[in-house]
Amino acid sequence: MIWHVVRFDFGAVDEVERRGLEADLAALASIDEVAWLRVGRDIEDPAITGLITGFADREALDTYRVHPEHVPVVERIRALGIPAVRLDLHTDDDPEQLP
Repeated sequence: MIWHVVRFDFGAVDEVERRGLEADLAALASIDEVAWLRVGRDIEDPAITGLITGFADREALDTYRVHPEHVPVVERIRALGIPAVRLDLHTDDDPEQLP
């Protein structure tokens, strides 16, 4: 299993923009390669939103990265100058056993 974790610093955008971006991120769950997805706000830093996405394998993650639904979300975040930090982890989790 590949876990794609991204930390976004939305401190420079207003609440309406942030909610829209979070909704765009959550909508990425509809991409076939996505096995699991959650979007949430940090409990200690109110400016931070996190995205945790699970993929069966590296090939699924690579497909997601260039997917036509994913690319515009990334481009919008970059155009707004939102800092993001990415971490991709490989674990022995079974994608068939995810909630």
